[in-house]
Amino acid sequence: MQRIELETQLLEGCRRLARKGFLNAPADSFSMRIPGSTEMILARGRGEKDWREIEIGDLKTASFLVTEGLCGIHASIYQERADVGAVTVSSPQGVRLLAHHGRGLPPLFDEQVRHIGPSAESLDSEENVSPDLVSRIFRRGANAALLGEQLICLGITCERVLCNTELYEKCAQAFLIAKASGNRIGHVPVWVRLIATRRLRKDERRAAASYGNGLVPEGISGY
Repeated sequence: MQRIELETQLLEGCRRLARKGFLNAPADSFSMRIPGSTEMILARGRGEKDWREIEIGDLKTASFLVTEGLCGIHASIYQERADVGAVTVSSPQGVRLLAHHGRGLPPLFDEQVRHIGPSAESLDSEENVSPDLVSRIFRRGANAALLGEQLICLGITCERVLCNTELYEKCAQAFLIAKASGNRIGHVPVWVRLIATRRLRKDERRAAASYGNGLVPEGISGY
């Protein structure tokens, strides 16, 4: 895939999440792996600029060797997970409310466990999180984790990370409504989670092989 295509996808992805109110703060960010290299293209908020108005001049290229700040968080994920093609750090409303409960999502829906994978522990805010800790959190294959009041979401492609981010927010909203009802909240059965995890791992291995060959993988199929 040509660089201009990657940049176009990244800009369209930023605008899509911005229209939904997911990208709305300077601390938010969105990146994509450059296939066949150890670099990424990164978009991050700049002051009060509206994310919906992001342009190609707002993108930057960074190495996976970066270890500081927000770039270091993205870089550590790409180094740890060869299957990951895109990463978002966003601030959806449901996620911010979920963070006040001090926990991530339990396994509630089939689609959630199929695409987002096992729940990861919550992380502190960006200022107090090291790249090494982020690597450890995602080492077991989880594709989402809370970062303070933000959401870190991973995907094998740009489209997949967009879907995962939107899916997590929908699940967060559903969980909060169910929790407010005071009724018992059921979880996805263990055997369903095992099947979903195996299929997700298989997709991730294929994605890692594709990126290893300098190619963008195909998207994940249905459940």
